[in-house]
Amino acid sequence: MGYWVYLARCGNNSIYTGATTDLVRREREHNSGSSKGNKAKYTASHLPVSLAQAWEVGSWSDALRLEHAIKKCPRLQKDQLIKEPDMIYRLAERRKLTFPITETSKDLGNRRD
Repeated sequence: MGYWVYLARCGNNSIYTGATTDLVRREREHNSGSSKGNKAKYTASHLPVSLAQAWEVGSWSDALRLEHAIKKCPRLQKDQLIKEPDMIYRLAERRKLTFPITETSKDLGNRRD
């Protein structure tokens, strides 16, 4: 099972940061428009949502720590992470996150269910 931290672009061009074990399912949940259960209330009112970037880590705990680090970043830095996903390693180093980030997602915009 993979643990993913992702940046999603919302319909109002804002950026949402989240963590999941299944990127395709999570994007579908965000776009369902419901804020019930596991779905994010913010994205439910800012549709459509599209995945912009994602990184895989080794555990749920690591995913939550990386998600927290990204959420602390200003908007410009999140935009930069989308354009240059390898910048995640510098962010992790600055935040003293020592776990491996094993993979960055490629071609998210070209992926379809």
